Amino acid sequence: MSSLDNHIRNELTKLQYDDGFNIDTVVNALRNHDINDIAEEDIKIYTSNGEGISKKIGNDSGFDGAAIQIDTADGTEIYYIARGTEMDLDSPEDIVYDGVGVATGVADDQLVDAELFYEAVENSVKTNLNEEEINNIERYGDGHSLGGHLIISLALQKKNFQDVRGQNDAPVNLKQLIFFDEDFFNYLSIEVSIDDVTNIPPEDLELLARDFYADEAKVISHTRVRGEPLYAQTIPNTLYIGNDIYYIGDSNSPEFPNVFDSSTTGPGFFDPLRGSLGIFFDLGIGIKTKADSYMYDAHIGRVMGLIGAMGEEMTVAEITEIIETAQSNPYAAIQLIPDDELARLVSTLGMSHLMEGLMVLSNTAVWEKARDIVVHMDQMDLHSIQSLIDLYNDPNVQKVTYRLEPGTTNHIRLDIATLFGGMRALEGALEEKREALGKLYQYRQFEMHERFFEERERIESMMSDKESNWQAFLSEVGFNWNKDTIHKPVGVTFRKEFDPIHPAAVENVDWIIETYEHEITELESMLSDYKETMHVLFETDEELAALIR
Repeated sequence: MSSLDNHIRNELTKLQYDDGFNIDTVVNALRNHDINDIAEEDIKIYTSNGEGISKKIGNDSGFDGAAIQIDTADGTEIYYIARGTEMDLDSPEDIVYDGVGVATGVADDQLVDAELFYEAVENSVKTNLNEEEINNIERYGDGHSLGGHLIISLALQKKNFQDVRGQNDAPVNLKQLIFFDEDFFNYLSIEVSIDDVTNIPPEDLELLARDFYADEAKVISHTRVRGEPLYAQTIPNTLYIGNDIYYIGDSNSPEFPNVFDSSTTGPGFFDPLRGSLGIFFDLGIGIKTKADSYMYDAHIGRVMGLIGAMGEEMTVAEITEIIETAQSNPYAAIQLIPDDELARLVSTLGMSHLMEGLMVLSNTAVWEKARDIVVHMDQMDLHSIQSLIDLYNDPNVQKVTYRLEPGTTNHIRLDIATLFGGMRALEGALEEKREALGKLYQYRQFEMHERFFEERERIESMMSDKESNWQAFLSEVGFNWNKDTIHKPVGVTFRKEFDPIHPAAVENVDWIIETYEHEITELESMLSDYKETMHVLFETDEELAALIR
């Protein structure tokens, strides 16, 4: 059982964007959450910048990771955390990886570095542990946005994590996993007859992946803010592996437009962690859509970045006017941008990016999508880790869980109140069955015999009455005689021996008892499984956990 709850794990994920990841900031975060039973000397920090390991990892790929080792009386826990996209045009590695890694799966540089970091941390941790302690290490993973993609992909490959959480995370790319996880590659090679497993149709590849990673999926969950931009994107060959999605926020928030579908109005692939430039700056590598496909594919990402950058300082009305003007005259559109704002955009994006973004709005599909995105501008900030933390910590915000329907990609909504009511109904049904069974036992052991004795006494009394007035009894049954009758009765005597209760009566009652006993066993098993599932589904919900206990 993790020593850190999800609230503190969210805060530790955020540290990579704020003050840096070091022993002081980690200890301060723990103390701010009233975690005082973990001493500073029991904590060790590892970062991809070289702290706690022999060398820096991720300089070329852009990977940024951290890990926290906590030694407790029960053993060692390691919390691996991967950072999301860093929006830095001077160091665009994250932006490039979003396009060539997450979106298209043609590169895995950051995944490779994530594994190198994992191995470096593991080697350091295990140095001072014996074999039994090593076998009892518990590993936990967290990652926001791109970081969620990285930590979940790593956990799928390593298959030894106790709990992994993606926070507004990007999906794993199955094409990447084919080469990143050798076991997955071997599984596919056996299961399909295609020589090149990278040519497996997307629908088949998804089902195969869900089957292969079924055990790993049990410990993976996704925490999402309703309406945030990333989850709405249908990226080819990607998948949100994990059975549970925890939704927080306004239940009425609409889905953000899907940038990968040019047939509908809307898209958006944004990560406003450091401004609103967007996660995928250019989605043009290998992505094909329906309308005006090449122009749409090659430039929609730049339009997203442009709209996001304008959204930092301009109103929705101003941006709408600009993109509508750009559809017919991009040069006139640029004249609508105030001078100070134009200077900021040029400094942030570069003039070529700015002009290209405006010029491709002449493409109908891109223009309609851009208009739809502007309508949903207020939802872009929902992707940030701070928005997620604020909503997660708000006791007035509803948390709704969706669980994957077995054998499908459909998610079933699991409402806390409804599930808790269902558990109480099961408990009530079980109590009624037990009460009924108790009454059956009472009837079988005592009441049945008492009623048998009562009935026997009643019949014996009737027989005694007939014996004492036998003439009337014989007359009643139609036996007549006179004084000339040769043979005259002198009385009536009944045989008053009673056999034991007939076996058929006992057998029927015993059958009913056995039926009730079986039903109670089934209900007890069902309720036990239900409660266990409730604990797993809502282990992040402290209020419900208290109710279940």
